[in-house]
Amino acid sequence: MRLFDLHCDTLTECYDKGENLLENHRHVDLARGGKLEAWAQLFAVWMPDSLRGEAAFDRCCAVLDFAREQAGRYPGRLGIVEDAAGLRDTLDSGRCAGILTVEGASALAGDLRHLEDLAARGVKLITITWNGSNELGHGCLSGCPDGLTPFGKRAVRRMEELSILPDVSHLNEAGFWDVAETAAGPFLASHSVSAALCLSPRNLDDRQFAAIRDRGGLVGINFCAGQLGEQTFEAIERHLDHYLSLEGGRTVAFGADLDGTDLPPGWGGIQVMERLYDYLCRKNYDAVCLDRVFFGNCYDFFLRALTKAADIE
Repeated sequence: MRLFDLHCDTLTECYDKGENLLENHRHVDLARGGKLEAWAQLFAVWMPDSLRGEAAFDRCCAVLDFAREQAGRYPGRLGIVEDAAGLRDTLDSGRCAGILTVEGASALAGDLRHLEDLAARGVKLITITWNGSNELGHGCLSGCPDGLTPFGKRAVRRMEELSILPDVSHLNEAGFWDVAETAAGPFLASHSVSAALCLSPRNLDDRQFAAIRDRGGLVGINFCAGQLGEQTFEAIERHLDHYLSLEGGRTVAFGADLDGTDLPPGWGGIQVMERLYDYLCRKNYDAVCLDRVFFGNCYDFFLRALTKAADIE
């Protein structure tokens, strides 16, 4: 089975807990993920809502530096992907293709120049907010109904100029539609499931899903109990089916949020992805469809996105 997952918090957890990416007590490590036929993983630097200003930027850079240190320590297991050729070569070599992201644009400390700093460090995607508010906008649990701030709109435009993808997971509804209006190209919801099946403020309604689909973006199904409705393979299947019913066969993917959410004891971690794949095979899903959802949609998307990034550089 091939896996291209849009979101995990493992990098941040390992940095905070003093563990490594090769083998650890988290949901994801290179030893377990390396057993997959092919594996690409977006590794997020999670920014707590309590951290602001230059301290937020400094923390973000420290975790990004940790990612580079880990790739240098385990070069036969992990490659940090900078462009489309790097994505292909890293996967072909049997290594994890790691893509660096930031979850919470408080990391910018309200300074657009820090976008250039993060781009130079290899960041390819930024989640606009976590659950609260920051200089760009307001998260889905912030209690604020406003959309993006003027700075937030400038930041989204600058992100696109630097080929950093905007991610609307955790953003409130007004902010979502501001990103849709402001961004010229595709955007993502890296780890968001369907509000039609579970009415959580973190979930996407059908109009939001369609907006991402029509722009050529991606939506990653996560494993969070409070957003799935119940934390079972059956619930994941229901969200998958719903997105597929919205003509989302080229849009839906996985952003499981491993190490960002609790899992049932029997699931373990990344190894549960093969069990989920086998479960869906037994439910008679088409093998081509499953490969697209687990891998191909993200692979095709990032080949295009990373080619554009290389052209700009």
